Amino acid sequence: MGFGQNWLRWIKYCISTVKFSVLMNGAPTGFFNTQRGLRQVLDSLPTYMMTLFPTPARVIKRLDSIRRRFLWHSNKERKGFNLVKWKVVITDKKVGDMGIKNLKVQSMKWLWKFANENQMLRKRVISAKYEGEDMWMTKEVTTPYGVSLWRSIRDMWDEVKSNARIKVVDGSKTRFWKDEWHEKGNLEVLFPDIYNIVLGQHNTIAELWTNQGWSFNFRRQFNDWEIARVAEFLNTVEAFNGLQTGEDVMWWKGNSRGEFKVNSAYKLMDQTN
Repeated sequence: MGFGQNWLRWIKYCISTVKFSVLMNGAPTGFFNTQRGLRQVLDSLPTYMMTLFPTPARVIKRLDSIRRRFLWHSNKERKGFNLVKWKVVITDKKVGDMGIKNLKVQSMKWLWKFANENQMLRKRVISAKYEGEDMWMTKEVTTPYGVSLWRSIRDMWDEVKSNARIKVVDGSKTRFWKDEWHEKGNLEVLFPDIYNIVLGQHNTIAELWTNQGWSFNFRRQFNDWEIARVAEFLNTVEAFNGLQTGEDVMWWKGNSRGEFKVNSAYKLMDQTN
């Protein structure tokens, strides 16, 4: 932003030499130095609370607004100017930005738990009320009576889904066309022309897989110019290894074990920003 070296040294000094004093039995105990600095102050309370309770999107927006005001001018009586975009502020320090935590990640964690916990009572209750979009998540809540905690959390599902894929086991929870289970991506998106003429667009993998391989039914015969495209589609899905005993699971793209971790989610959100 064009600051000279003296300015940069002064700024670094101000945010790295903060000291605190606490009262013990009503008497001050002297000052001690901070260890984490500005980023930890802005992150600590909301991050801790959000690991315990799911947080609505509206609350996250409000918390981000408070953090912005503190960072830019710290005084509600004064107006300030944003010297850098907020998405730069919440990007990792390793790429040269400030590393303030993106609070959306904490709500993404709750959605991840919901998608993968099949027998939990809370999933059965929420699914019964809002109906299932698929085997992983409820439908998007758009009706007037849906102004609720779940509605605001559910709004972040697309961000979770875009950073995950499904590991197929028995195929009963995974829709062949609409879920991202293939390594190349969503088959509906990759082959929209084939999708438009196939029957059973919502079928699961278990419903389409037989002992002899895939079993597809189409609305009509193929035209000559479609044959090459159909062959490409069949070549893409022929490497499937078949079904096994167990349940399909959602696989997080952020690490090699497929487990949702907050730190890996921060990194993926940085890449998205």
